[in-house]
Amino acid sequence: RDARTTDSSSHARVMRRRAGVGGIAHNDALTAKMRALGAERQLELREDAARQLAKFSSALEIFAQSHRAAIKADPEFRAAFHAMCATTGVDPLASRKSAWGQILGLSEWYAELAVSVADRCLASRAHDGGVCALDSLVERVNASRGRAAGVVSADDVERAIEALSSLGGGWRVETTTSSSSSTSSKGTKIVRSVPMELSDDVNTTLSRARDAERGCLNASSLASVERWTLSRAADALTAAVKLGVALIDDQARDIGERVYWFPAFADIDLAS
Repeated sequence: RDARTTDSSSHARVMRRRAGVGGIAHNDALTAKMRALGAERQLELREDAARQLAKFSSALEIFAQSHRAAIKADPEFRAAFHAMCATTGVDPLASRKSAWGQILGLSEWYAELAVSVADRCLASRAHDGGVCALDSLVERVNASRGRAAGVVSADDVERAIEALSSLGGGWRVETTTSSSSSTSSKGTKIVRSVPMELSDDVNTTLSRARDAERGCLNASSLASVERWTLSRAADALTAAVKLGVALIDDQARDIGERVYWFPAFADIDLAS
């Protein structure tokens, strides 16, 4: 009797052990199957996304062919078209020999615009030190091109400057922001056509000069609006002079303080 009881207990332990091992194996198999299903689903999603993207790209190409004239003539329409291209990873300016280059001819169009942009920047470099407001540059470029060539936007000019930046020489568009809490979150876009490094304080000073009357600042007004010490404001203005983006105007000491003039933001006609 004792022997039979012992045998029964041993048998039960073996069965429980087998059941435990079997359960682990079953769970492992289930986990592997779920992973395989997950990988298969991810592959299906990627393939579906690729098909949708191909359809969208094809539709975008047809759209470009149908609206080629409008894309070239309307700056807002052109900017919207560039935004659509960006969603599919298409760069219509990548190459003149590409399919997009042949469809639209935008690469050549932007190359011609880049020449106009460079010409206007070089014409004013002796005056503004190679730094000018983007909106002012857009106005001068449009004035030099004439109505027959079509109006260009700030987005167009930025893309043209991107093309120029690949040639070196410091071409770039930057956004200057003020450290003051009252400053617009968008900041001020300026164009640089010379290789130079601007400190944060000089960038802030440029932003303030952009909003100042006739592009003029003095150390006390800059220090007050930015909550700087007077010496910090004076140092920033002096640095701007050394970089060639500001001039000293000692004839305007109407408040007994030296005035600094920023030609890039002065109301002077440089369109011709």
